[in-house]
Amino acid sequence: MTTNLPLVPLPTRAATTRPGRVRLGTPDAVAVAVPPGLARGVTDWFATWAERLHGLGVRMTPPGESRAGITVVVDDPDALGLTRLPGPDGVDPRAAQADERYRLTVRPDSVLVEAAGDEAAFRGLTTLLQLVDPAGTVPGVAIEDGPAYAWRGLSLDVARHYFPPEEICSVIDLLAWHKLNVLHLHLTDSQAWRVEIARRPGLTGSRPGATADFYSRADLDRIIAYAAERYVTVVPEFDMPGHVVAAFTAYPELAGGAEPVHPHVRYLDPDVPEAAAFAHDVLHELVDLAPGPFVHLGADEPFGMPAAAYLRFVRDAHALLRSRGKRVVAWQEAVRAGCLDGDDVVQYWIGPDNPFDVGQLKARAPAALHPVIDDAARLFALAPQDVPTAAAAGVPVLVSSNTMLYLDCPYADTADEESGRRQRRVGHGDYLPHSPEQAFAWHPSTLPELTSPAARIAGVEAAIWCETVDSFDDLAFLLLPRLAGAAEKAWTRQVTDWPDHHSRLAAHADAWSAMGFRAAYRPMRTRPR
Repeated sequence: MTTNLPLVPLPTRAATTRPGRVRLGTPDAVAVAVPPGLARGVTDWFATWAERLHGLGVRMTPPGESRAGITVVVDDPDALGLTRLPGPDGVDPRAAQADERYRLTVRPDSVLVEAAGDEAAFRGLTTLLQLVDPAGTVPGVAIEDGPAYAWRGLSLDVARHYFPPEEICSVIDLLAWHKLNVLHLHLTDSQAWRVEIARRPGLTGSRPGATADFYSRADLDRIIAYAAERYVTVVPEFDMPGHVVAAFTAYPELAGGAEPVHPHVRYLDPDVPEAAAFAHDVLHELVDLAPGPFVHLGADEPFGMPAAAYLRFVRDAHALLRSRGKRVVAWQEAVRAGCLDGDDVVQYWIGPDNPFDVGQLKARAPAALHPVIDDAARLFALAPQDVPTAAAAGVPVLVSSNTMLYLDCPYADTADEESGRRQRRVGHGDYLPHSPEQAFAWHPSTLPELTSPAARIAGVEAAIWCETVDSFDDLAFLLLPRLAGAAEKAWTRQVTDWPDHHSRLAAHADAWSAMGFRAAYRPMRTRPR
């Protein structure tokens, strides 16, 4: 297997077949023969990025065009011999399953992409884009490829920092470039409620406490359509019953007259009629937002909430969502309610190396927060049993461990001079700093907590929380290069090491920059002298 190809993620099988490189065509005329009916999004994606990254003009031609430098064939995977590649493990996030396996062959006189479907053609052409050098040439290669996991995602926190739709579209381009296929939008939290709700206009209207920057339904429709053209499924999340201070600010009656354990800690009590009605209203609209089979309930960190009330809330919300035909994703605490089953997904986020030092936390927190810290300690103490509970119930586990996949962890290595000031400001202080190399030093198949024969991995999803993010450049700094590493863990079946992965990353800097991610993290030692 040759791994000196500049591909991230690394393909299942790849080898160079000849020395030297092959020119795709003249700079103003790269002809691509495509089958009738191939999705417009596939050809537009390839043509757009061939021009932006490499200055190549692309024209599409019918099949059999003798002057075509690139030919795309879409056929049954059996007919193409692609079934010898293993299919993906895990849970498919899409409304309709699709086969992503493809073959890319570069010969001296032709480039051939053989794909098991339109989505597979998109993946194969993306691989081809990653191989093109500034001269418009590609190496002679034979690649057979397909994903290790069906669910490969990023959870993006837009509640703590608002990103305009065009910036979210840039994130979607980045996901597609590295073959990720889920954008999990964390739309609500205690800081803000970022989507308009017809039944609760006060959340984003002129009511005191309403969120000023939010997404209209038209905004979300645009984001969802943009993602779908790039084979990315949007999974919306309304985080409840905790993380709801913004909702309480807009609708104080949700408290039912009860005083909070702390002003920054609120929860929706199912025994309070106003709170139960609110949950009913927003969950119905959450269903209407979701383009795919899944919606995300949140359900993490219900600080201050009695255990019985929490379990009842999760069960009621789960029943409502399932009655509307949706499957449920929820953070790992939700598995304690006993209602999730094999059609749902539990998102595992509390990593094993997360000591919860109550004394240390209380020493640096005001006394008013001490009851919250005690309750958090109680809830975190239950975390080691969540994955075994999910396995016993047959609930697939989405890997999002904060020790490896939370991209708001501070960087351990010193950034170069240009971004050193940003490094001192961004990144969540409660997480231990780590380097991109440390963030890469794991593989889903070897996680001790998921090696039980009963455990089923749904997929891999990185997460970026935006408490310290003030701009899109801050986001770029935290995402890259670590998101590319997460994508490789999700797509690549074989275990790859850091030196090999790192050697392939440099070739992607121009693409990241062209997509708007110019502020990606660069360690001091890589700065040119």
